[in-house]
Amino acid sequence: MCVLTEELVLSRCRATSLDTIKHINCWGMGLSDISIVQYMTNLEVATFSVNKISTLKFLSFCPKLTELYIRKNDLQSLDELKCLQQLPNLRILWLTENPLCTDNYRQLVLDLLPGIVKLDNVAISPNLNSQASLEQRRKKKSQRPKSAASVDSSFSDAESIIRKSVETPIINAITALLPSLDVEGLYVVRGVIDRKIRNAERSEPDSVSAS
Repeated sequence: MCVLTEELVLSRCRATSLDTIKHINCWGMGLSDISIVQYMTNLEVATFSVNKISTLKFLSFCPKLTELYIRKNDLQSLDELKCLQQLPNLRILWLTENPLCTDNYRQLVLDLLPGIVKLDNVAISPNLNSQASLEQRRKKKSQRPKSAASVDSSFSDAESIIRKSVETPIINAITALLPSLDVEGLYVVRGVIDRKIRNAERSEPDSVSAS
């Protein structure tokens, strides 16, 4: 295992401390361990192409990183790119010749990192980038829990019908309490209502036949 050490970094970058380094070039050094980069909190441009690096997790501690050149390494899974989602300023990524670079990896990379403007030394077209951003927004929206307002809106039509047909103090009291409930509370209320409706529907034929 070839480790990038603090001494080597400081010597190579002609720096006195890791947190002052903004650019580092370690091209073709056979590195497999770059964990030291987690202490380079002001790093902006990193070149680690032609090495044996298998993880990007330590780069997630470099929030100012804008350019990452990591071509021809040992990155096996696209999941490694999730580490780069914590880098809001990352715009240029050179990733080709890694094992994760399958036939459709470019679109998958942009789905994970929609802020990228140049991938593998090729500028990203606005349409492709917009498509990736839209896809990410859709995924986030589908994963986002329903708000109290959206759940409450599902009651609006039923509430309107009830108020028109049966205006009683009990109904008024129930509907007045709904806005104060959170999402879980609204689901509980809806569950109780659904059960009562199902029970009423099942018992309705008996009452009709009895009459």
